[in-house]
Amino acid sequence: MFGNLMGMMEKLNGLKDKFSHLKEELDNDFFIAKSTSGNVKITLSKFATIKDIELAEGVEKEQLEDELVLTLNKALEKVKNEAMEKAKKTATENMPNIPGMPF
Repeated sequence: MFGNLMGMMEKLNGLKDKFSHLKEELDNDFFIAKSTSGNVKITLSKFATIKDIELAEGVEKEQLEDELVLTLNKALEKVKNEAMEKAKKTATENMPNIPGMPF
C-alpha cells in the first residue's frame, strides 16, 4: 500500500512540473486577434498576456473603444478555452490512478 502511495506522490510532483511547463509554453505561444473591421489588432499570449495592440488611425474614439472591447473579449475567450483544454489533457495524462477519483 505504501509503495502505491509513494508512487502516487511522485506522480503528483511530476504533474506540478508538467503544469509549470504548460504555463511557460502558453506564455511563449502567441496569436493575433483582429476586429471584423480590421481597425483593432491584438497580439496575445496563450496565457492571456497582451503583448501588443495596434489601432487604425482616423477611427472615431467611441467606435475604436467598442471594437477594442469586442476584440479583447473574443481573444480572451479563445485563450481560456485553449488553456482549459490543454490543462485538462495534461491532468488526465499525468494524474496517478487514485481509487474513487473521476479521472
